[in-house]
Amino acid sequence: MIKILFAPLQGYTTGIYRKAHAEIFGGIDAYYAPFLRIENGLPREKDLRDLENNEKCTNATRTNIKVIPQIIANSAQEFKTLSDALFQKGFTEIDFNMGCPFPMQVNRHRGAGILSDINAVQEIMDEIGKLSSAKSGTAVETASIKFSVKMRLGQETPNDAFALLPILNDTPLTHITLHPRLGKQQYKGAIDFNSFERFYNECRLPLVYNGDITTVSQINELERKYPKLAGVMIGRGLLARPSLAAEYKDATPQDLLGKIQQMHQVIFDNACKTYQGDSQILSHVQSFWDYLESSLPKKIFKKIKKAGKLDEYKEAVALLK
Repeated sequence: MIKILFAPLQGYTTGIYRKAHAEIFGGIDAYYAPFLRIENGLPREKDLRDLENNEKCTNATRTNIKVIPQIIANSAQEFKTLSDALFQKGFTEIDFNMGCPFPMQVNRHRGAGILSDINAVQEIMDEIGKLSSAKSGTAVETASIKFSVKMRLGQETPNDAFALLPILNDTPLTHITLHPRLGKQQYKGAIDFNSFERFYNECRLPLVYNGDITTVSQINELERKYPKLAGVMIGRGLLARPSLAAEYKDATPQDLLGKIQQMHQVIFDNACKTYQGDSQILSHVQSFWDYLESSLPKKIFKKIKKAGKLDEYKEAVALLK
């Protein structure tokens, strides 16, 4: 049985969401937090607060969930600044994003935008080598610092991934997560399984597959076809079916709608404690339903999404019972 990793999605897999999912559904070996980035020369405070929220949420019965923060950077200096900020928070395992396809990041030479720059990637991998051979001098004095990479095949061409692979193979990474699309595709178009298979065969590090997983049968097929695969990372598929990992691990039927309502209640309670005012709370809780539209009656889904006040929202959600 391979590992199931929950992919980070900005605006969705928040600290509140991660804790609620672990409590109600589980089945996840590690939750990856949306990337921390530089803003006005410093690590973005909003992203750091979200990592802290993972510890503040209440009601959770599975408190020891594994959360791995992710960073996005366009240079070794940015990478070191962000890593240092996370070390100060006590994190000793970090994922580096070389796959974000959104133009705002790509145009700043981050995410998939850095894949064609061998020199910049080499400098960042060199920094990983230095940090990995050191010890954390922060909260956990004796813990080794670990790094992983999440990437795409390239921004414009899959040649990028294969040009970088010798560098990555020589870097002390715990694993590489590969989404076998190009950055310019974003989340559309066919997955390039031919390139994935080549990468799988040439990669000397543990490899995790990411991309368009929505069913247990897909996980089983990947496990069968790629026996050396270290795991799968799932994002949108878990947002749409939060029970997916548990179904793979336990092979037991899930009361999906009932558990979705339980998970929502945990998220709602913690959002009310974390945020102030109808607008702030609604902006957090309404996004919970975005990928769940197919699981809900259409009229109720529309009422939930159109609610402009907290009372209206609670009335709409109550219709599910």
